[in-house]
Amino acid sequence: MKQRGFRKMRFRKPMILVFACIAFVMYLSMRLYSTEEVTTSVISTQHASNIMQVYLKDQSNTLVPLSIPVSEEESEEDKLKLMFAYLSGKQTLEGFYPLFQKECFLNDVKMEDGVARLYFDASLKNYKKEDELRVLEAITWGATQFSSVEKVELYLNEQRMKEMPLGQTPIPEILNRDIGINHFETATDSLHDSFSLTVFSTKKIGSREYLVPKSRRCRLDKQDVASQVAVILEDISVSSGLSSKLHTDRIEIKNMNMKDGLLKVELNDHILASDASVKQNAYDTFVLSLASIPMIERVEIRVGKQIIHPTKEESTSVSLVEMTYNEVEF
Repeated sequence: MKQRGFRKMRFRKPMILVFACIAFVMYLSMRLYSTEEVTTSVISTQHASNIMQVYLKDQSNTLVPLSIPVSEEESEEDKLKLMFAYLSGKQTLEGFYPLFQKECFLNDVKMEDGVARLYFDASLKNYKKEDELRVLEAITWGATQFSSVEKVELYLNEQRMKEMPLGQTPIPEILNRDIGINHFETATDSLHDSFSLTVFSTKKIGSREYLVPKSRRCRLDKQDVASQVAVILEDISVSSGLSSKLHTDRIEIKNMNMKDGLLKVELNDHILASDASVKQNAYDTFVLSLASIPMIERVEIRVGKQIIHPTKEESTSVSLVEMTYNEVEF
């Protein structure tokens, strides 16, 4: 009996080694051969009227504009109220978080002469103090996505607000996209007075890449389009989670001119892949960044004499009002 038990032990050890080897091989196979497909967000001009942008934060407190489907029949006032429902966590999307801990009610909206007046009750205070600047940015950029809105006024209990309620972040007299967005280098308790230039980069969240706007301080002449375009092509990455395809691909301007709102830019061939196709991310971040410069209405990007575009279109409007990107379905 003793000898038989010894044989079992001798037999069991090799079998354990065999199963261990099989498990190790399966692990290596999964590591070597499984690939995570990353979806790249692209810009579109086809369904802008059916889309509304909602700015939600990711894990690193970066605001990301998400384009959600809405009915064309809804008024802009109704869309703004719906926007606050999403900001309050109406529906969740993996990797993103609401800006309000409890529901924030937009009680009333009055839109006239290019001004959107938003009326709140005490529920406006349902955010974390450290998120205050992001809340102000999300409200402002969300409201000014509509072509009829040039600036925003905020009211708390019928009184116009001059500062945010928790951290006393000052609200500019003229509240529009000049406040910028995702100012990583700016403290949350103050807003800067310098010229704000918005540049788009990409960020991977989950299995998808999103186009993300971020603003940087610039002491440039707002009429100097050439200098602003040059800044866009610099290395503007201020967060390790964001990447600038324009810089890493060493894309440079060879020629540029602007007339009647049309900007023509000739780039070197680094915006093209090895098969001569257009690098989607580089193109989209460049076009969206140019769209943030107020004087530019349309853009043509060329390599040599050839107009380039990721799709079959020959040119594209660079009005942010007409373009959509980061389309999602909750």
